[in-house]
Amino acid sequence: MVSTEPTNKADAEPSSRAQTLFWGLIATVVVTYFVGLAALTWSDYNRATTRAEVELEHFAELYEQAVDASLSVANVRMWGLIDELSTARLSDPEQFEAQYGDLMNAAVQETEQVDALVLIGADGIVLWATAKPLMGQYLGDRAYFQAAIGLDVDEYTVGVPIVSRATGRRLTPIAWPLIGMDGRSRGVLASSLGEDYYSQLLAIDGMQQDMYVEVVTSNGERAFVSGRPPRDPDTPVFRARKEIPALDLYIDVTRSKRAVLQNYWQRTLVFVGLATILFLTVINAAIRARRQSTQLAQALRTSERHRERIRVAQSEFDAIFENVGDGLIVYNDNNKLHRSNRKARALMGVSSDIEAVQKLRGMVPPFSQMDEDVAVHRIQITTAENENVAVQCRVMKLHLHGDYIAYNVLQDISAEERLVAARTAFVTSVNHELRTPLTSLAGSLEILHDRFGDSMPKNAGKLLSMATRNADRLLVLVNDILTLQAIDQRQLSIQTERVAVSEVLSEAIAANTGYGVNRDVQLDIHRGPDAAQEAYVRVDTVRMQQIFSNLISNAVKYTPRGGTVKIGAEVDDQWVTFYVCDAGPGIPRAAHDRMFKRFADPVHSRENQANGTGLGLAITRELVLRQGGDVSFETRSEEDGDENPGTTFYVRFARDTGAAPKQGASV
Repeated sequence: MVSTEPTNKADAEPSSRAQTLFWGLIATVVVTYFVGLAALTWSDYNRATTRAEVELEHFAELYEQAVDASLSVANVRMWGLIDELSTARLSDPEQFEAQYGDLMNAAVQETEQVDALVLIGADGIVLWATAKPLMGQYLGDRAYFQAAIGLDVDEYTVGVPIVSRATGRRLTPIAWPLIGMDGRSRGVLASSLGEDYYSQLLAIDGMQQDMYVEVVTSNGERAFVSGRPPRDPDTPVFRARKEIPALDLYIDVTRSKRAVLQNYWQRTLVFVGLATILFLTVINAAIRARRQSTQLAQALRTSERHRERIRVAQSEFDAIFENVGDGLIVYNDNNKLHRSNRKARALMGVSSDIEAVQKLRGMVPPFSQMDEDVAVHRIQITTAENENVAVQCRVMKLHLHGDYIAYNVLQDISAEERLVAARTAFVTSVNHELRTPLTSLAGSLEILHDRFGDSMPKNAGKLLSMATRNADRLLVLVNDILTLQAIDQRQLSIQTERVAVSEVLSEAIAANTGYGVNRDVQLDIHRGPDAAQEAYVRVDTVRMQQIFSNLISNAVKYTPRGGTVKIGAEVDDQWVTFYVCDAGPGIPRAAHDRMFKRFADPVHSRENQANGTGLGLAITRELVLRQGGDVSFETRSEEDGDENPGTTFYVRFARDTGAAPKQGASV
């Protein structure tokens, strides 16, 4: 037999080491990936923060240049206006208005950097102003006036941001000295840089939405704050500061780190997500590839083991095929397959497979005429010793691997045929040499008992009764043997007819009552409902009485004296079930499987076992089956510890619901 061996330990150890190395490599790759990902993310973070700082520095520088350039344009315009006013009479405001008012207003309109203009005399009194409420007011106390009154030509000063008295807006004062032809200061021309001015410059420079811009003086006063609400001081920001030297101002530009890094985090999350998905996909592919390679290696090893097992199995099959007790010959139609075993070659009287196939093909039907059903042929073979051997050849046409083959099983049936002939001769002898004398002997003993039984001596009567019983037993045995012979030879005659259930039961009671009386056992028929009495079955009435005789005689034998054997039938729409119920010791579980075998071993212990041939139930089963019925039993055995022991045999036939002509058959 092929044995299954455990996996070689030497094969398992390299596999375990390879698994350890593989998973170690995977772990190293995973750690390297995440370290590299962290380094790349940190590098990108530094790049994003550096870029934000550079952008802020660049924006502050652009804004400073815009303010400086814008003020340079304003200075040129104001210095031109101052040149026009260097000879003006400042003592008469009305004349000044008439002579220079349009020029002053035009200067305000043409210079975008200023939104107001004030001419202050050397005494600090406002001589002319675009804002009329300032006319005549004293502004000599203002820091920008005091700073500007002492400046030279082409100089100007920027004051500390103030809140306008006229408009209430935050303004950054800017003042230019008015110098006469004689070089003496005649007054101050003052204006202001409003928040709108700074806002316009921000719009020109393309300020980011999240930027926060402040213009402050050196002492910390705010000249301008971008229109967005100020941030929480604790909020982390990026900051850039740029000085405007000409104005003594500083530009502070800040951006929230959260806003600056928002795109960074979005980009990082998308990148990390996609990279991780791709990485895990690659790792999964590597693991799957490893698993597949491992499975392939295992499959290869398994295939090698299977091939070895197949080789061993082939050797075993060849040994079994060659030495099996029956002859085997296999071939196909195209002569590519021809094989036989030792027994077949010996039966055919040849020495090779080809000769065995060729010889057999001349004795069986051609390959094309074979059916897939099993066909049995009797062939006659003459041996080398000129002896005729009868061989039974069972031919099967099988479909195997896309081709049809003829599978032939040869059996030497010479001894079997001789045995059958001997058994037939024995049965014939039993019929002629035993049955006829036994019938005459039993009849003579019965007549002798009927005529002279009362007048015989007591001991002679006992001997006569004993002889009568033994003659009857021998006659029953001979009849049983003849019945089995007829069954085996398929010569048992079955003549079925439609008969009422009640009639079958009545005949069974009538035929076996005397047997029960002799053993002090009463036979009780249970007729059941009217439907059971009106039901019909199609059976052989003679064989039915033989069936009941066997079942009732067994029931009477095992029922205690004074007991009752119940006989009856149960009827439904399809079946009629006859039953015979006794109150005997029951059938032990160990004997259930041999109840219907011929010459079966005793069922009960010696004190409970009744005498018999051991053929009654076997014959009963054959008679029932050949009439299309089935037989079964239920039992409770006292040997198995069951209470209320007893056995019930059931014989079931199909219910006949309509009349039909009488039929006969030999089975």
